[in-house]
Amino acid sequence: MSRIAADVTWLIGHTPLVELSRLSPPGCRLVGKLEAWNPSGSNKDRAALGMIRQAERNGFLRPGGTIVECSNGDLGLAIATVGRRLGYRVVLTMPDGTAAARRNLLMALGAEVLLTPSEAGMRGAMLRAEQLAKQTPGGVCLQAFTNRANSRIHAETTAREIWQDTDGRVGLVVAPVGTGGTAAGCAAFFRELGVPVAGVQPATSAVLTGGTAGPHDIPGLGAGFIPEILVPSELAAIVDVSDADAVAGAKALARQESLLLGPASGAVLHASQQLAQLPAYAGKLIVAVLPDAAERYLEHAALRQDC
Repeated sequence: MSRIAADVTWLIGHTPLVELSRLSPPGCRLVGKLEAWNPSGSNKDRAALGMIRQAERNGFLRPGGTIVECSNGDLGLAIATVGRRLGYRVVLTMPDGTAAARRNLLMALGAEVLLTPSEAGMRGAMLRAEQLAKQTPGGVCLQAFTNRANSRIHAETTAREIWQDTDGRVGLVVAPVGTGGTAAGCAAFFRELGVPVAGVQPATSAVLTGGTAGPHDIPGLGAGFIPEILVPSELAAIVDVSDADAVAGAKALARQESLLLGPASGAVLHASQQLAQLPAYAGKLIVAVLPDAAERYLEHAALRQDC
């Protein structure tokens, strides 16, 4: 039987689970879900496809239309990958100072990049994207932080895949919190099944637990505000991870398990190892949603240094 995907969007999802036996604390079984196996290299491919298809169904996005979004990382790459393949113009806003290598990747896919003042942060980029969408005929701003299609696609795919691929034996899911879609979707799916879901945030921008927004170096985590699509109280735990522990986790994944993943994956690994040592999760099968690939983050000097 022919097994040829119709286009790159058909390759999104169904990412594998892999044992992290060398990194599992004693008495615990830690498994990683490799979201870097998605076409653009992150879990954000799912959100991009889900939001774009929802906009099409609702009649907001029509052939020849323009997708406008703010992103300085994996979400932008995912929207460029999916949006351009589906025939849309893609305009991405991001703070000035975003790594040139990342901007080049986006432009290689045919996306247009608009830089906003770095001092305005992601909020400034978001406001500019919303303004552009209103000014552009046929323009749509996907608004990943408030778009329920973001969390819905993770409930329908990411969480369901975890449940099916573990034969329903998963005891804890640990998810990154960026736009909030992965964590919110997993929490919604697993709520009725009684499986706890934990979230991961940067220690220096611990807004999910009442802290203040601050700078950090874990791309893909911690937007500096609580995403509208996520209710933090629905998470069984929220783990703060430092920049150093995120990088140490990424190095451990590479050197112990031969998995070349990014800082956000390192942060989720670290959080999973911490949770695995709690009595509540002793002997449980823990699935860590590892969201990103290493290659686009090699500008992080810490990832290049020897341990």
